Amino acid sequence: MSKSYARAIVRLAEFVTLPLRPHRRLETRARAAEYLATNIPVVTPRGRLSFYTSTQRAYHYPWFFESDEPDTLAWIDGFPDGACFWDVGANVGAFSLYAALSPALRVLAFEPSASSYGVLARNVEINAMDDRISAYCLAFCERTRLDVLNMEHTGAGHSMHGFGTGINAFDAPIRTRFRQAAVGYSMDDFIETFHPPPPTHLKIDVDGIEAEILRGAARTLVLPRLVSVSIEVMGDRETPRNREIFELMARAGFAPRAQTEPAYRNVIFERR
Repeated sequence: MSKSYARAIVRLAEFVTLPLRPHRRLETRARAAEYLATNIPVVTPRGRLSFYTSTQRAYHYPWFFESDEPDTLAWIDGFPDGACFWDVGANVGAFSLYAALSPALRVLAFEPSASSYGVLARNVEINAMDDRISAYCLAFCERTRLDVLNMEHTGAGHSMHGFGTGINAFDAPIRTRFRQAAVGYSMDDFIETFHPPPPTHLKIDVDGIEAEILRGAARTLVLPRLVSVSIEVMGDRETPRNREIFELMARAGFAPRAQTEPAYRNVIFERR
């Protein structure tokens, strides 16, 4: 039903702007599209957030805010004052924003998709959190390089992209419709080059190259300051891809926290 209403609104906008001159008609339709992009309020236990919603997929994050990944929200709730949270694969910034509701936390958010990054930056703006969240449009990977982000969907909020790979988290081919040029850093190189605040808590949700990122973060992972890492592990945990994640984390001195719900996709690793 919502699709039918949306199409009706589009047809109405096209109809009522027909009398205008061509350039004015297009300008008016563009202005109307800006007005229709909504800031959606979300009330959380930590405070109120607003989400800029320019696409139907971006609407997913405020609508399912509390129910989609309650384990991640609970993990963030446990961060102490003075913590530094790195959100790798931040998408439109739901978890970055939630963490930054605490003014005592520092957040670095990383998202390589240009459209999702644009909404992420807008969300930081409308929530007045630019003093707490630094957002960067880049990918993390094993070695620093220029490559492409293979994308099946390019709209803000979509996921299951692949930086430098055409295979997704389920070892299935990405039906690539667009190859977005992107910059990729190993986490070790990023820290050594730019000297950002190092993470105390690290979230990696990148839909397929988690192990590659960990291989490029060997020195970062052993920093004593880093005490917990949340990694989204998709599918069977006994696949070679997922086994490597657990092996790399064990090598860096982390052990997985006991899973409280089988349906949770994230594994939280804690310093032993």
